[in-house]
Amino acid sequence: MKNIHTLITLLLIISFSNAQDLDSLRIIEIPASYENYTGKAQTVKKDSLYIFRTSNIYLVNQQSFFALRKIYEDTKNKNEMTNTLLENYTKTLKRNVALENKLKINFEETDKLDQAIYERTQATLSNTQKVLDYTINSLEKATNSLEIVEKNTKRQRRKSAFEKILFAIGGVGIGVIVGVSL
Repeated sequence: MKNIHTLITLLLIISFSNAQDLDSLRIIEIPASYENYTGKAQTVKKDSLYIFRTSNIYLVNQQSFFALRKIYEDTKNKNEMTNTLLENYTKTLKRNVALENKLKINFEETDKLDQAIYERTQATLSNTQKVLDYTINSLEKATNSLEIVEKNTKRQRRKSAFEKILFAIGGVGIGVIVGVSL
């Protein structure tokens, strides 16, 4: 009987130890909402089962996790190198904005000058057109006057030649009359 008692005790001890293993071996479910979780990382427990309800979970070992955390903290704390880079970037950005504003002002001034030159050129072209029209008009009047003068000159030449012929005929006629009367 002692053997049976020992055997029952041994079975009870084994069953209790197995029951404890089953309790420590629990199933942990990771919900789909965990993919948007930004809090403290969860540590995986040895000999535990996990059910992931999302495929956007990354498992990393402890060394990689600490390296990623250090990078995050360095970036979060804005170490000196990051501050220097940000200051230089800010200065460069401000300088570029100032240069862009100067360029914009220069372009506006150039546009104003171009507009003024265009308006002056238009006015000069308009005045030149008026002068050309006046010159053409004056040339037409001068041509007409020259034609009139040329016609008058030809008429005057013909008239003067006719008068000379008449004087010659009249002189011959008077000479004949005087010669006959003598």
